[in-house]
Amino acid sequence: MISYRELDQWLEQGGAFLLVDLREPHQYNRERIWGSINIPYEELENLMGEIRKDGTIVFYCDRGAKSMVVCRDLWRMGYHAVDLAGGMLNYRGKYIDRRPLSALE
Repeated sequence: MISYRELDQWLEQGGAFLLVDLREPHQYNRERIWGSINIPYEELENLMGEIRKDGTIVFYCDRGAKSMVVCRDLWRMGYHAVDLAGGMLNYRGKYIDRRPLSALE
């Protein structure tokens, strides 16, 4: 588990890790952490074959409960999975992206 301050440091350093938002697409579209991808919690199991085991994966959700469960399960499967403590509700960092996704395309 990492704090939002630690995540911001990782983002500032440009570390090689995958940042996954487990929330619903409408939540992700409204706001997200810069550089994250959206894989809704309900779809994660079907997409696990596309996620590599050889790197760090940081997961977050709305409050941190789902991402904590995901990290625990993936850690047992050999992934280096890290949970953002408190999820998006607790994120107070400087990497909030509120631009409409249509503007990013």
